[in-house]
Amino acid sequence: MKLAQNKLTPKIFLRESFMIRWIKKANRSKNYYLKRTKLKLKLRLLSSIAAQGRTSQTGRESETKNLVIPFIGKGIGDAIVIGGVIETLVRNNFKVSVIADKRTHFLFKEWDNLEALYFYDNKNKKALLRTLKDLPSFVFVDSHEVTHSNVDTFNLIRQVKPHKTIGFTSKYRIYDEVVNISRPLEHISTRYLDLFEHLGVAATDYDYTVIIPDEDAKVAQEFIEKTTHKKIISFIPYGSVSERFFSDEQIAAITRHMAKYDDLFHMVILGEQHKIKSISDSKNVTKNTLPSFFSAAQIIKESALVISPDTSFVHVCRAFEKKLICLYPYKILVAPADNADIWGPNYPSAVQIRLKERRVMDAEVQPILQVIDEQIKSIAKSVLQDKY
Repeated sequence: MKLAQNKLTPKIFLRESFMIRWIKKANRSKNYYLKRTKLKLKLRLLSSIAAQGRTSQTGRESETKNLVIPFIGKGIGDAIVIGGVIETLVRNNFKVSVIADKRTHFLFKEWDNLEALYFYDNKNKKALLRTLKDLPSFVFVDSHEVTHSNVDTFNLIRQVKPHKTIGFTSKYRIYDEVVNISRPLEHISTRYLDLFEHLGVAATDYDYTVIIPDEDAKVAQEFIEKTTHKKIISFIPYGSVSERFFSDEQIAAITRHMAKYDDLFHMVILGEQHKIKSISDSKNVTKNTLPSFFSAAQIIKESALVISPDTSFVHVCRAFEKKLICLYPYKILVAPADNADIWGPNYPSAVQIRLKERRVMDAEVQPILQVIDEQIKSIAKSVLQDKY
């Protein structure tokens, strides 16, 4: 009888293990749903409060070309994408100011076409509110999708009471005018073309913008000269979220693969220092030791090819029209909008690998190596043709 019980134990254990995993998954889904519901309720409450007592400006000609764009809780990639939007608006006689937090404030500091740049932080909210209230009439343009960061944005609108507010969704009462998104399933750049049309700006296209300070460019050039005189291939193994991380095995396979091309190319590993420190240098692979984002951007600017799962660096590559291999794990934003479509590279020199897996580390490395081979051979052929 005891023997029979022992034989059943593994089956019972497997069933219990499956049940525990299922319960955890259900709890995660429940928590996510509750958080989203709470966020929506909070945003609706804030927008209703902000809308009370305000005179709608919808349908009226704006008397001002002063625009203030909030950039709270957004990433470096978002800032690069919107850089060309700001340049286009300035060329069309708009005066554009930006409110940015610590994630992107350092980027906007390098732009000399901004009317003003305001730092957003929990410690300086009162001072920022006083400054914004003292400004001449301005239009508040909330140009992003609605996320948790809109709690801060909505509170700013509620307290500052700008001349007019413009947004991209009609779900909340806080916007006086809503930009019609004509192609919601296409690239993010089409949304900004809709904004231009809404503001009466004649623009059919715009470029991304990355401004590299001279000192960072100089330091990066010195690093390159000390490292190699060959063509550079920049490899970014880690994105901003774990779903965009290569595994140790994939990284090793890609760096070993570069030995085939060590006569012409040298690979530079880019990324946050604490993430890439465990990757070993070799004869034809070197880690970037410069912590500055701008230095990394300069190395990308000097590269013959970039390999990246990180969308921030994808946008840097587009700004400099670099040859690029980018990997996009499967991700649906708001059904049926696909992240690979909305935030894709969207330029001819980029090869986009759209994975069926939700994590880069779960993808087979061999097809990735094949794409790398194709791009390197194309570059090598061009180099040899130029040489002879």
